[in-house]
Amino acid sequence: IDCAATCGGTMTPMKSSCAVQVELIAQRREARRLRALQEKASLQEERKQSAAQSMTLDDVRFSRMVAAERATLLESVSPSSSDDDDTDATDASTSAPRVAVMVRKRPLFERETTRGKQVDVVTALPMGRLAVHEPKTSVDCSKRVESSVFEFDDSFGEDATNDDVYVRAVAPLVRLCISGAEEGANATCFAYGQTGSGKTHTMLGAGEGDQRGIIPRAVQKVLEHAEQLSKKGYEYTMEASYVEIYNEQVRDLLKPGADHDEKHKIVSAPEGGCPTVSGVEREPVQSVDAAAGLVRRAAAARAVEATQMNAQSSRSHTLFLLYITGRHVASGQLLNGCLNLVDLAGSERVGRSGAEGARLKEACAINKSLSCLGDVFQALSNGQKHIPYRNSKLTYLLQPCLGGDGKTLMFVNINPEAPSAEESMCSLKFAAQVNAVELGRGGAKRNIVSGIGKKEDKEDSSSGEKKPDDKKKVGKRPATARTAAGAAKKSKR
Repeated sequence: IDCAATCGGTMTPMKSSCAVQVELIAQRREARRLRALQEKASLQEERKQSAAQSMTLDDVRFSRMVAAERATLLESVSPSSSDDDDTDATDASTSAPRVAVMVRKRPLFERETTRGKQVDVVTALPMGRLAVHEPKTSVDCSKRVESSVFEFDDSFGEDATNDDVYVRAVAPLVRLCISGAEEGANATCFAYGQTGSGKTHTMLGAGEGDQRGIIPRAVQKVLEHAEQLSKKGYEYTMEASYVEIYNEQVRDLLKPGADHDEKHKIVSAPEGGCPTVSGVEREPVQSVDAAAGLVRRAAAARAVEATQMNAQSSRSHTLFLLYITGRHVASGQLLNGCLNLVDLAGSERVGRSGAEGARLKEACAINKSLSCLGDVFQALSNGQKHIPYRNSKLTYLLQPCLGGDGKTLMFVNINPEAPSAEESMCSLKFAAQVNAVELGRGGAKRNIVSGIGKKEDKEDSSSGEKKPDDKKKVGKRPATARTAAGAAKKSKR
């Protein structure tokens, strides 16, 4: 029977099992040949890139894996959701009662890109997220990239300017400080991160133009708000102090001839609102030019030295304290507020910074105070009754800011280079812990002052419920044999 004619077409003769195996072997051989050609071409391209950028082959391959991982993460982000998130970004720093945390990634320096040894391992994502890419080795000894993604109130990439940072993060704090002063409000913003991550650039900036930092921009906006409120019958006066904490000593940066041996005490204001240091200069701030001159004087007096990681490494914590007092002419109502802008010295590893002698002593003092800051946030997050504010001068001075009487914003500056990935992970993990802290826990109270100047009962800043005075006397304990014997001995003496 002609099967081909019966089926109306042609039939392919069946192949033997040997012929099938031969074809499979040929296909596999061709696939291996093509893969080898691709690997050879890729290796040649990697060698060219390595020679052009003075990078090792491992760095080139790691850079490619990071680029592929970055592209995957960016594609997974929904554009519509990121747009919706940006609408609420400016209110994150004033949302109660949590500590607001925002991260900023600095770009690679020119010297880092020209020498070609640094790979950008940090990616700023929309919706307040930031990813750190680390090289890992699998069980089969193959190389891979592992990404850790953190989510905060907002994130700023390497393209963000100081103006973007101020508008989205700090402007709400400034408005709260001057318009919400009738509640005794104070606002605090501090920059945290390892050495060389761009903290001072964020807080002070450079020059008088678009590169200005948060401090000069905030002072200018405060003056503008005060001028607007003057049309409603308010009169504002502003005074500023600029101090630094160097080796656990408070130093006045505005006092001519001030040295490291001069001692200043940290005191609490009677109203319990703003951090205060005794004996430091309080200079009036009446114009933007006067404030700019004040900032320049303080920057020139700050302790700055060179290390292997940073040519201008800050060796002290600086605090710009702006005290705002307003009075309504018609009613006589007094308004008080305080704006605290803190530039923390960067944490550093002595093995990388090469600190020796005086620099080593400074590094130890810096790391100790930052560790105490972490202990304070840990105690606040756990709701402990005792908060170790007095373990360092930094936390003691920031106690009114962290105790629940105001709004606090922490800026985490991130170094994107690969050797700093471990420190960046530590900073981000600490920031995630701080972001969960609710101010007002751990016994923080607020004293409410009535309009006639009489203090009312204390209120719990977290729940708003009235609490009895802690110093109220309680009844005597019942007499026991031990207390009776003690009383008899006392009467004999």
